[in-house]
Amino acid sequence: MYDLLARVMYDEERGVEYSPLRCMNNEEIANRIYVEGANECLYAVVASQKLNSDIAVDFRRMLTEQRIDLLVNFEKASEEILPNIKEYIASPDADTQLFYERPFLETQEFISETTGLVYEKKAQTGAIVISEQGNNRKDRYTSMSYGSYFISQLELDLLSNGNEYDYVTYIN
Repeated sequence: MYDLLARVMYDEERGVEYSPLRCMNNEEIANRIYVEGANECLYAVVASQKLNSDIAVDFRRMLTEQRIDLLVNFEKASEEILPNIKEYIASPDADTQLFYERPFLETQEFISETTGLVYEKKAQTGAIVISEQGNNRKDRYTSMSYGSYFISQLELDLLSNGNEYDYVTYIN
């Protein structure tokens, strides 16, 4: 996937050229393909049991510390939020209404999916393993937990004592 994103891509159907992207956190991956001026914005994840365990622990911490705000449930949104959106109320089109409803529905699905996962601590390694039960999936959990982990890593980087960043004071 990275190799495709690291090159200039042209979408013939839309007539659009997409600029190449570059890995920001793994030099080995970043150096596989070098394109001058590529935007460093891809965060590579080389999954391992340890990394997945670290992500699970970090995500639980973020939720416990209430550092992640989830949307209200669909019922509450239907009563308090959606009636205040003119485009939602005025549209006879179900697709338009679903566009506004979907974030709340997806949040509910995320919560249901996540609460249905099995949390296991391996005796020998102490690693946390998150797995599905039956036909359940963990796609939303994985997306949220990996995104949360990225933000945690970014915070650590930005708050470190390194001189990589310049701080400027703006006075209005």
